[in-house]
Amino acid sequence: MPFIYGLEFIDSSSADHPMSTAQRREREFAAREKAILGHARTMIREAGFLNLQMAELARRSEYATGTLYHHFRCKEDLLYMLATEGMQERQIMLRRVVDWDANSRDRMAATGYADWLFVEAHPDHFRLEQLVRAADIWMRATPQVRESTMDYGEACARLVFGIVGDAARMGDLDLKDRTAQQIAFGFWTMSVGTHTMTHAEGLIERLDVRQPYVMLARNYQALLNALNWMPLQDPGDENALHMFFERVHSELFSDYPVPRWSGRKDESESQDDA
Repeated sequence: MPFIYGLEFIDSSSADHPMSTAQRREREFAAREKAILGHARTMIREAGFLNLQMAELARRSEYATGTLYHHFRCKEDLLYMLATEGMQERQIMLRRVVDWDANSRDRMAATGYADWLFVEAHPDHFRLEQLVRAADIWMRATPQVRESTMDYGEACARLVFGIVGDAARMGDLDLKDRTAQQIAFGFWTMSVGTHTMTHAEGLIERLDVRQPYVMLARNYQALLNALNWMPLQDPGDENALHMFFERVHSELFSDYPVPRWSGRKDESESQDDA
């Protein structure tokens, strides 16, 4: 498998097939890169991307500055690779939803819960995604690294498109003259808009918007109904909505903390532990 700047990790060899020198070096390269990215993520969280200095990153990582440039040709490449790490995890979460033994409508609704859960678990990643969409960051990044990040984002999108396709094949949804991409786009824009407003400092408090992700889940259900995606449900049924949260979390994401504003009974406990 080709790897770009060590993003793909080399599997450990078995006892019957000792690692070659080249494999060992690749694994060491990937491990070193992962450690550098971890320090970079911490520094961006502390002081922001604009204040990230490669010399200081080298000092914290305990590597020479030249070693960093062996991994990352520029600071923008480093940012894109941090974004790619998060997209890899998001892809794993969406794969759980795709493989879930549930009807197509519930799986589509669960993509929203998975996205909410991911952003709650990794708020720094959402901010990184916002940065890599900026035109000046895009232009400065190496095309190879930029395209690799886009490939992971596209893979996530295709998983969601697949759920729409499943719904059409099973008769749960009539696409009419629409494509799977057009239908998925509506859900995606609702999620991104909610994340953007929720992570804008003080905005939802100033506007007195309460439980924004519960509102998002209701809007998902309303859009599913508008599309006549079967089986139809009542978006205003609070009990059914919270039972759905419980079901998705317990069956798919029990290894993740309960997200904020979920309305679950154990939500306050998860916040205390955060």
